[in-house]
Amino acid sequence: MFENFRFRDNIDTFLNSLTYWQTLNLFTVLAQGQSHISYSDAKAKAIINYDDKEKLKILLEQALNSPDPKM
Repeated sequence: MFENFRFRDNIDTFLNSLTYWQTLNLFTVLAQGQSHISYSDAKAKAIINYDDKEKLKILLEQALNSPDPKM
């Protein structure tokens, strides 16, 4: 249980350390890779959802923990 908490804390720390552009780029890459959408659509989604850190966290956790991260 503590490992799971530490993992989530590490993800939060990592996401909070990103600059605006790093956040957009990470969201874009994760959204594009997992949803099979175009770069333009993924970038637009990243810009729209920039303030919703929970969405980015979910995308990152899915990419890190899923046996098939392209859901």
